[in-house]
Amino acid sequence: MGLSETSKYMSLILRHKPETIGISLDEYGWARVDELIVGVAKTHELNMEILEEIVRTDNKQRYSFNEDKTLIRANQGHSIPVDVELEKMSPPKYLYHGTGEKFRESIDEQGLIPKSRLYVHLSVDIETAVKVGSRHGRPIVYRVWSGRMQKDRYEFYKSANGVWLTKKVPTQYIKRETFDAKELKLIVNEIAEILRKLELDDDSMEDTSRADVIFELSKKYSWEALQQGLFNILLDDNRTGDDYYQIALVFWCALLENETRKKNGQTKLKFKKKTIIALLYYRLREFEQAENLIWSITCDLYHLDYCNSEYEPMKDEKIILKLEQYGIILK
Repeated sequence: MGLSETSKYMSLILRHKPETIGISLDEYGWARVDELIVGVAKTHELNMEILEEIVRTDNKQRYSFNEDKTLIRANQGHSIPVDVELEKMSPPKYLYHGTGEKFRESIDEQGLIPKSRLYVHLSVDIETAVKVGSRHGRPIVYRVWSGRMQKDRYEFYKSANGVWLTKKVPTQYIKRETFDAKELKLIVNEIAEILRKLELDDDSMEDTSRADVIFELSKKYSWEALQQGLFNILLDDNRTGDDYYQIALVFWCALLENETRKKNGQTKLKFKKKTIIALLYYRLREFEQAENLIWSITCDLYHLDYCNSEYEPMKDEKIILKLEQYGIILK
């Protein structure tokens, strides 16, 4: 039996079930090293030399010794109430949470909650979050507005092995960051098929028949995934002006849906505001029929006065930067 299996067994003991080998943790999560070795050695090969090797080489840096190596504890991840003396710290502007696709629906409804653990675990970058999510099947990653959370008086801690922890992350502070390529391809293909169905329209530019059908795809996939598919259409140079206009109508349908959700006390849809505004103005800036529509969308997203605002999206440095991130340089 290798070090990896022994380490996993130790993780079970030091985070969740010390009684499995007849030991106990003190209030700070420490276990006596001699007792741990005796208990684990009943089923897994373990001595002080092997234990030191596990602590030193563990790729997640799960464990810590005290100064004289008479005590050991898990750095975080406990489901039993212990105080591992976490240091309260100011987090970076964004953190990330990796999990499995199967948990998406509950996260979209409830936000991030610790479930069996004491804290929600957060990563400093998307790559690490993807690795964490992969342990739960097909991974998805959520971006967490940790800087904004701290301003709203949520507390953050950083464990000894660099994992960020907080008690919970409400839905208003998260957005889905990663999408499955196969799923996106299916979404884009379905959008394209609906766009071709001109028989859905009447003669009015304001008719939302096709847009309504496209928006309904958010029930089949998710609004976040559909939104990403809409961006893919807007980034496709081979689409028509009418296609781009229909995508603008989909966003308008989504904003109207949010009004209904607000009245009913339901969770509101989230929008990648700068990306929406940047791509709609880039594609429809010379399409006169779309002028009122995309200005209405902009005012709604940015809470502007429709009649009196002097905001000019195409002169906004943040909008210009967003376009540059997609390889679009304005002349």
